[in-house]
Amino acid sequence: MGRYTPEKNSIDGINFFAGSEMPQIRAAKEASAAVRKYEPVVIAADKIKPVEASTSDDTNYTTGVDGLYGIALEDIAANEVGAVLLTGEVLSSALVVAEHVDIGALELPFRNIGIFLK
Repeated sequence: MGRYTPEKNSIDGINFFAGSEMPQIRAAKEASAAVRKYEPVVIAADKIKPVEASTSDDTNYTTGVDGLYGIALEDIAANEVGAVLLTGEVLSSALVVAEHVDIGALELPFRNIGIFLK
């Protein structure tokens, strides 16, 4: 997989990886729900799904980091297997997240599992 992946509506490249010194460890995992490329994922019952935000009052959202596992490296359909980044340095601006998910809330939990957001 190359470092630069052009978007469908752009000719400019997107740099996802932030450094080349840290090893990048990847795994193949089955998804329980559709996951987008560069989307943070959690794992439950040995299947991955996107990180989500929850709320009890429609104003204050909490980013779910329980079971944080890695970042999808490709689009993965439900019940299909795809590549997931488990360690490495990643540009936080390149992450794809669901509505109301706070990337800042992922920084420390990701660091604890070996993914460093820059």
